Amino acid sequence: MKICLHTNWEINQKYIGGTERFLINLSKELEILGHEPFIVCSSKEEETYVEGIKVLGKCGSDYKNIFAKYESFSSNFLRKEIIGENFSEDSLKRLSDFTQGQLDGINADVFHLNSFISASYISSLKNIIVTNHENNKEYDWYWGKGFFNLLKTLVYERKTNLHEIKGLFTPSKYYANFFSSEFNLKVEDTKLGIPLNYFKYEQKESTLKEEYDFNKNDIVLLLPSRFQPFQKGHDVALEACSILKEKRIPFKIIFTGVKKSSERYRSSFNELVSKYGLEKHIKVITFADINEAYRNVDIVISPERYCSYGLSISESLSLGIPTILSDIPTYREIADGYAHASFFKSESGKELAEKIINAMLHQERNQSEAVRFRCSNDIRDCAKKYTNIYQNYI
Repeated sequence: MKICLHTNWEINQKYIGGTERFLINLSKELEILGHEPFIVCSSKEEETYVEGIKVLGKCGSDYKNIFAKYESFSSNFLRKEIIGENFSEDSLKRLSDFTQGQLDGINADVFHLNSFISASYISSLKNIIVTNHENNKEYDWYWGKGFFNLLKTLVYERKTNLHEIKGLFTPSKYYANFFSSEFNLKVEDTKLGIPLNYFKYEQKESTLKEEYDFNKNDIVLLLPSRFQPFQKGHDVALEACSILKEKRIPFKIIFTGVKKSSERYRSSFNELVSKYGLEKHIKVITFADINEAYRNVDIVISPERYCSYGLSISESLSLGIPTILSDIPTYREIADGYAHASFFKSESGKELAEKIINAMLHQERNQSEAVRFRCSNDIRDCAKKYTNIYQNYI
């Protein structure tokens, strides 16, 4: 079966976001099962292979000249040229037209889109399913406050084409129930997973301590997410770190996920670092292989305010690393019941600091819990479930 996985974001060799990383990993597993997967995305690179998976860059004939004005793909293109400064129903129609233009001429048995909004007014409804990797708060963050209410109203009143698409999915049960209620449509959940052969259980190393001249007594914390402080809770992490500093606890914290588009957040981040006097405790590192970070840290934290699923925390838990999480619904859904996972009240830097101090007493890897988590969060199970979906819904 030829399977076209689509995203309006870019997948390239230099940087792959969390959802896009999932599409690459899912494609690998679908290929192992005997399918012929490939990805279509927004990019000026017409054809490339990322980790062995074919990735086609498309913009559609109607937007070719507009796309040419941009040096490379960025969210600015979607925001300025497609959605527009003042979003409306026409914004959704333009995005669906753009998506349809990307898919025109593509030969596939299944078209698997990854956003409700990109499919909302799509003209060709044959052989399409949608797994939505964005939530209501992300929609408002990306496109403007009130965007989700507009989408909700249009879908609820059946003005879009979503009710005609046979398979609508989200990664979590929480958001499947949420969207089903908000849209008055059946939205099902499809649990994601991680590639266990890539994230292998290993013992801790100290190479980063040596490379960056950390004190041997430092507790090394990691916040493994894209550098988007409001959603990801970098400010909450820094507040917690200020408390650790006041208590004279020796620590370093590593932040990852910095790319060119995240530079706009650095000034406010640096202001907080300066305010709390944390300059000597902070390292911002872009890892070519996130496993290097996981091998070298004692505790992973994720103070995220909202999240559609939680792939990075799934990685951490699969490696047996003590992981401290905000108590948001999707994190609870993934991590409840595992001994190496603990929760703090979302947005409470004080409670996060307390949980870090508690975790320092039990900072060894938990192999038995890692094995238990891995058995329930294998991406191969996800690929098998999608295979059944492709066969049953198309």
